[in-house]
Amino acid sequence: MTKFSIFNEVKRYKPLALFLSPVVLPLINGSLDLSRRAVRLPPGVKVKQIRISATDQDTITLIIYIPEQTKQPSPALLYYYGSSFFLTRPPHIKRLTAEYALQTNAIVIDVDYRLSPQHPFPEPFFDALRASEWVLQHTGYLGIDPERIAIGGDSSGSTLANNVLLYYKDRNTFPFFYQFHIYPVSDARMRAESLHTFPFWSVKLNKMMWSLYIRDEVDLPNKYASPMEAASFAGLPDAYVEVCEYDPLRDEGLLFSEALQKDGVKVETHCVLHAFHSFDLLASSDLTKMMMQTRTEALNRAFYKKNG
Repeated sequence: MTKFSIFNEVKRYKPLALFLSPVVLPLINGSLDLSRRAVRLPPGVKVKQIRISATDQDTITLIIYIPEQTKQPSPALLYYYGSSFFLTRPPHIKRLTAEYALQTNAIVIDVDYRLSPQHPFPEPFFDALRASEWVLQHTGYLGIDPERIAIGGDSSGSTLANNVLLYYKDRNTFPFFYQFHIYPVSDARMRAESLHTFPFWSVKLNKMMWSLYIRDEVDLPNKYASPMEAASFAGLPDAYVEVCEYDPLRDEGLLFSEALQKDGVKVETHCVLHAFHSFDLLASSDLTKMMMQTRTEALNRAFYKKNG
């Protein structure tokens, strides 16, 4: 293995993270925690939490959404939330993951992985991988059909899902039958033209995100942090990829979709018109409702195609 070259690319941007001081970031995450607790689950979904050991002496939490009407063994979605690698689970993700479970009659496992800067790469990647291993080893306990486990996430959570898929691919193992990506982050090299087009998430903020995540040199392949640096995606499962018209990360997601297709992966791609990154935090908007229907229809086609 070679030294982790991304570190050399992002270390010059570390001063951009100064505004996220040891005082400010806990306040932001504390506010998100309080807001998330106020979000009410839709009727028909139960939730439980399981703490599992991480790769060190710490633990991580799996939040499991179980539809009351699900028939076991159930299909499942292993999900990683978007965090820019440093923000705690946002309130709208609690609502969205519960809705995915309710609208697909599938069990959804939301992984509460550890965050930078206290836990930089590779710890969140290892957390994501550890969560996947635990779920795959406990399908009977969870009531999950091992042949119908999808993996995905939104934004930086999509990155982690991709990293996990590539890790298993490198070992010629393909435990997931479908991948599900919402406005994905895919390339630490930040080559997409749209990064320079829209003001909502500037190039400087994107560089700050990566500089907080990549803190030190690590002897791991770049693709385990930056999936577009993979040599090939061949053999990976069918995919859903959704990007937003007014998202600085739009082109990054489209390039990712194109790379999958070039390597023979069947991809359903949607560019949501008039939408910005994380537009679905507005629960009552017609756009959110429309795209939630599109997403759950795609998941249902994947989950139940074998059963007609």
